[in-house]
Parts: sequence; C-alpha cells; structure tokens
Amino acid sequence: MFLTWITLVLVLELVMHSNKKCICSQVIISGLFISCPALADIDELYQLSIGASLESYNSDLSVNSNDTSKFKAIDFENDLGYNKRVNAGWISGWYRVGDHHRLRITYTPLKRSATATNKKDIVIDNTTIKAGATIAAETKAEILDLSYIYSFYKSPQIEMGLSAGIYWLFNDTKLLAAGEIQAEGDDQPTFQADFISEQKLQAPMPLIGFSANYEIIPSWRSHAAVRYLSVQINETDGRIFSTEIGTEFYFNKNFGIGASLSAFTLQVNVKGIIANTALGWEHDGIQIYAVFKY
Repeated sequence: MFLTWITLVLVLELVMHSNKKCICSQVIISGLFISCPALADIDELYQLSIGASLESYNSDLSVNSNDTSKFKAIDFENDLGYNKRVNAGWISGWYRVGDHHRLRITYTPLKRSATATNKKDIVIDNTTIKAGATIAAETKAEILDLSYIYSFYKSPQIEMGLSAGIYWLFNDTKLLAAGEIQAEGDDQPTFQADFISEQKLQAPMPLIGFSANYEIIPSWRSHAAVRYLSVQINETDGRIFSTEIGTEFYFNKNFGIGASLSAFTLQVNVKGIIANTALGWEHDGIQIYAVFKY
C-alpha cells in the first residue's frame, strides 16, 4: 500500500509538470509492477500424476496364535515363488487449499500371484504345510495414502513443507495347498488336496515427514520427500519409513513427464482375538509418470 501511494504521488507530480503523455504512461505502468507482488513460480492450484512403478519387493506374512517371530514368517518371494520384480500402476494428486496448505492422495492397486513347491515346512494358522507340497498363492493389495502438507517456507523457486497423514493398507492373501498337511494337535500329517487359507489385513498407519520442491528452470523441477513413524494404535502396532527423490520436465505450462527413485519399509502387527497377523513389506525401485498441473 505504501508503494502504491508513492506511485500515485509521482504520477500526479509528472502530470502537473509535464504535458507528455508518454512519460505519464511509463510511470503508471512502472508503478503497477512495483505495487503488485509477483506470483510464485511454484504456485499451481493442483497437480495430477499417473504413472507406473518397476520395483523390487521383499515381503513376508505370519499368522500364528502365540508367536509371530520372523523364523515362522512366510516369505512371499522365497517360500511362495513370488517374482521380486513387480510392475504397478498408481495415480496421485494434490490440491492447494491455501497458499501454504495442500491435501494429497495417492492410490495404488497391487496384485501378485505364484505357484511353487515349498522347500521347507510352512506354518500358517498353526497348521503346518510340509515341504514338497504344491502351493498356489495370490495377494491383492490396495494402498491409500492420504496426507496434509504445510509449506513453512516458500519462494518463487523453492517450497518446503511438513506433512502428516495416513498410509492405509488393505491386504488379502489366499493360499491353496495340496500335499502333506499337519493341523494343530495332530500327531501325523495327512494328505490334503484342497487346503485353503485366506488372510485379510487392514492397517491404517500414520506418517509424518518433510518434503521439498525446487524449480531449476521454468521447465525443470526436482523434488524430495522422507516420511517415518513408529506407533501403536489399539490392536495395531508397526513401523513405516518412506523416501523419494525425483525430477520433472514440462513441455509447456501444464504438461510434463517425471521420474523418481523410492524406497519403502513397512512392518505391522495386528492382534486379533484368535490369531496375530504380522506383515513385512519392503520395496524400492523407479517410477515413471505423466504429470499435469494448473
């Protein structure tokens, strides 16, 4: 406001002492530029990204009434024959509800399956599937990642923020087995051709973190983020760690492509009335995506 008043005074002085319209016009235009703040380059209202991930997974599942220790866990890759390399699609977007406030959501569906002959005894639901049995396994997962980001620092080229949110995992694993199977309490295993076990786990895990965005040039940006939390909520306790670094190139003001590297670790244990379910999940890899901002 102070700069605006100074500009008006200068304009009036020049109008009173000069008859040249061009001088007045130049001063008025200059005053407008001085009095109006420039918009930040990183100031879009919303952003939408759609991409695919090529990642290496290491995951395990344990379902036991008394013991969920690692040596009884089923390793998805080594015991069930899951491929460590996984392709997955995802969609992510955020909306700027205020100059320093953003809401973000990411949805990732994931499906994995394999058939293998187990090389060692596997224990699930206190039932032992003996080595040599044929196991067909399928895992379906849906991941909903919700977060709020507060930008504590903003400049035309840099935006840094603190985030808080929930990583919500819905996991459904089904095992079909044919072979020597020993139920809890039985002295000897018996042959079964239709053993079925299905385990469902829902784990809402809170997360806090830090993120940063940097505009190298108007068409080239980079970003980084790290999130972590170890917590116990009711019957669910676990630890989660996530980190990502990436870059984006824009063909014009709105459309671009991006690539990022990410690493993720999740360990969660859900205590039930009958059994405890523990799930370990680790993956890292590269993500390629298309991005639209406005």
